Formats: sequence, C-alpha cells, structure tokens
Amino acid sequence: MERSGSSVTDTTIVVLTLLLGGFFWLITWLPSLGLRQAGDDWNIPAEFSARANPVVASSDVLMRGREQYLFTCAKCHGFLADGHGPQIELLMPRPLNFTHRDVQNRTDGDLFYIISTGRDSMPEYGSRATEKEIWELVHYIRATVHLPGHYDESDPNDLILNPGMITTARPDTPITPIPLIGPDR
Repeated sequence: MERSGSSVTDTTIVVLTLLLGGFFWLITWLPSLGLRQAGDDWNIPAEFSARANPVVASSDVLMRGREQYLFTCAKCHGFLADGHGPQIELLMPRPLNFTHRDVQNRTDGDLFYIISTGRDSMPEYGSRATEKEIWELVHYIRATVHLPGHYDESDPNDLILNPGMITTARPDTPITPIPLIGPDR
C-alpha cells in the first residue's frame, strides 16, 4: 500500500528496518560469538620453535612474570589467563587462552615468538621488553594452568579442578601466582 504523496512502500520500510536491525545485531553480537584465535595457526619459524628458555624458573622469576602479565597482558588475556580479559569485546580475533592445552603444548620458543612479534589486535612486545622479561613471561604462562579455578585439561576425559599452585616469592611469604579476585567480582 502506498502512502499518498510518497513513493516509499510499506515493504521498503520493513526491508530497510530489518537490514538496519540485522546490521546493529551483527555489530553488537559478533564479538561475543566466541570466535577465538586458534592456537595452531601461527607460522613460527623453526629457529624460534627450537629455542629453549634460557631463564631458569624460580619463584622470583614467576613473580616478575606475573607482574608483567598483570600490567601488560591481563587486560586482553584475562586475570586467569583464560582469554577473557576486560577488553575482550573490543578484540577480533579473540585473545589466546593460555591455559588451553593447544597453547600449553607449544614450545617455549613458540610462545617467545608469539609474544615478541604479535599480530592482528595483539601488539608486539619484542621492542618493548627485554628478551629476559619475555622469557620470564613464558615461565609465568606455563604456570597459569596450575592457578586455582582452572581445569587440568591434560586428559580431556578426566577434567580435574586444580586447587592452585602456591609459590614462595621470598622466605615465609606464600603467594598465589595471580589474584583470585577478577574484574567481575
């Protein structure tokens, strides 16, 4: 039915409304559809994959790695390193879940390369941090699977909730590697 004095039909209005509504739905919900950055789609040069972590793991190294992680990485990768940071809705593709077995099965050299070079919405940290700091961060990322509240995914048929790994930064000072109170509590 045509309106008097107008060439716009009711059908045109309905179609335009549906298109506009679909566009706004796409903008609103696309980031939360769970699209994740695959853990295995990085093209890492063989010389990096073969590199071993030259920094010896210790409680002080984990503490420094934790501080770097919380300052630099947690806003995207989450306070529990699960890929659900406060800025997740702004990022495409989604940040890596460092506790996932696909990431944990990577070599230390792979993680060093990923952190150093970055890509897409992840900035490169090779020019912002020393090699030692990046290797300390790799140690901390390795420790994230032992954080309280994470499932041990080494055997997908038998998921066990980790009670948490307690380390000691200095004598008689127990710490947990990451705060138990996240941004949503």
